[in-house]
Amino acid sequence: TMKINFFSILFSFNIIFTNILATEIDSSFIVQWQDSTWGEGGLFPAGPAWNMVGPYDFDNDGFGDFVVSSSYAGQYCNGVYHYEAVNDDSIAVKWVYTFYDLSCAYDAYSSVAVGNIDGDNYPEILSLVDTSPGVTGQRGLQIFEWSPDSMSFLSTPTFTWDMGLDSVWEAGQIFVEDLDGDNKEEIIVSVMDGPWEEIGSGGSSRLMIFELDTVVNDSAIFNIEYEDNAWTNWSGYNISTGDLDNDGLMEIYTVAYEYYHVIVYENTEEDQYEYQTDFYVSSELYERGNQGILIHDINNDGANELFVLTSGTNTLAGTLLAPGKFYVAGNIDDVSTLSFADFNYFASYSGGLRQVINGDADGDGNPNLYLAGHYNESLYDWEYNGGDPLLIENYTESIVFMDDTTDNYTPGNDQGKVRVAKLFTGDIDNDNKNDIIFSSASFAPDKPHLFMIEHDGTLGFGNQHNLAPQRISIGQNYPNPFNPETRFQYTISQSNQVSLVVYDILGKEVRTIYEGFRNAGTYHARWQGAGKNNQIVSSGVYFFQLKVGENRITKKMVFGK
Repeated sequence: TMKINFFSILFSFNIIFTNILATEIDSSFIVQWQDSTWGEGGLFPAGPAWNMVGPYDFDNDGFGDFVVSSSYAGQYCNGVYHYEAVNDDSIAVKWVYTFYDLSCAYDAYSSVAVGNIDGDNYPEILSLVDTSPGVTGQRGLQIFEWSPDSMSFLSTPTFTWDMGLDSVWEAGQIFVEDLDGDNKEEIIVSVMDGPWEEIGSGGSSRLMIFELDTVVNDSAIFNIEYEDNAWTNWSGYNISTGDLDNDGLMEIYTVAYEYYHVIVYENTEEDQYEYQTDFYVSSELYERGNQGILIHDINNDGANELFVLTSGTNTLAGTLLAPGKFYVAGNIDDVSTLSFADFNYFASYSGGLRQVINGDADGDGNPNLYLAGHYNESLYDWEYNGGDPLLIENYTESIVFMDDTTDNYTPGNDQGKVRVAKLFTGDIDNDNKNDIIFSSASFAPDKPHLFMIEHDGTLGFGNQHNLAPQRISIGQNYPNPFNPETRFQYTISQSNQVSLVVYDILGKEVRTIYEGFRNAGTYHARWQGAGKNNQIVSSGVYFFQLKVGENRITKKMVFGK
């Protein structure tokens, strides 16, 4: 019996390993930096890196910054960590805050986002943290503002808030974005404020959308714009936003761990949101959701696609219960009708999947999707080659990172792996070579938890502008004609200075809707029909112009009576 079990395990391992190696490994990506392991005395992060956001440039020195939150730190307590590239292929910890005021014995999760919620142009780190179950008075939202004097984040929280909850049993996710185009950023959180319950029993999770209203005596007053406190049984581990049906209204997508449960909401007007739909990607007991959802116009045709990953499940002994799967949806006219029937299956991964992002780390001008390979200890690159983005044959898959998959077997535990989880792209060390930064959600004391891999530049990142010139698009305003409010959606393919300006029929500037630096992505804006003097303009024909670098697009709109 022992021989049969041994050879069964070996046979299963060979199948999994063979499937992994069936995809070509791209040797042009090289690990250039990794943090010190716990076994080597590395202190940060104190627990597995649960959440990571970047890149930023907080001090405007040309070197990229990113922020990490830990999980399951136990007696060491969870914390939030600011990292910055300090030289070529070198990254250092710049700031740390540990949540000693919360329950170190209990806290399992913490999540992090970066925003500018008070509109003062200084960034804040927003941390969502577990608190002691049933212990009132602890504040699960803690916000740290950047200090231009110390060129660092403040050593104590600028604002804290309990979000009106008795306690945070599980800090699922936090996300910051101006959803309704009023130039005030919303904070979106998914939390559990009670214990896990049986499937279908109602649960204890909730989604909340709120924004900073005012500050009184250094205390923040928040306005809750929307709350759904019965939307799933288990906490939503992902929050993403976008406009999948291209109606000019921003949608909020959250993915709950329970059977991969997708819930969709939509912004309808300023500070107003409505539930749209929800459905299960799978009814399989172990096919769960985690952090993989992305709304992105990969072929730049003005219509967004939805890319979705399931996490799959393994037992603590490493037994595969369900693989992770990769799906794509598109051509959605009304997001309220979205269902699993709209999903196109692309691939399965035995070790499950976590986050998916877009980028062009090899600098060849073709857009890429990067998939975190979790228990396969791999990072996958799906490069889009043109054509219908819903067809798998229009992509080329490769592996840009794989750890040693033979050195991690610990009897009764599968945590001795590099569990690739969160990632982002960008030239953070300012050497004209693109980087991919990713985290590992592993408990392994002999494995790093943060990695930077870099493309070797063989395709010439310095020539990327010639290979992939700046592409911009802006849809027709909606509604049009309008009175008094209309909305805009625009997309830029590369980070740049951006302005969106309204002109009258004589070419005179009426109102600057937005002016500033934007990273590549899709954005929404709103004009309420007021000129520079904040008075409503006269009815008639107006023009709006999007300028990105030296590129401009101008379109006509009508302000009705």
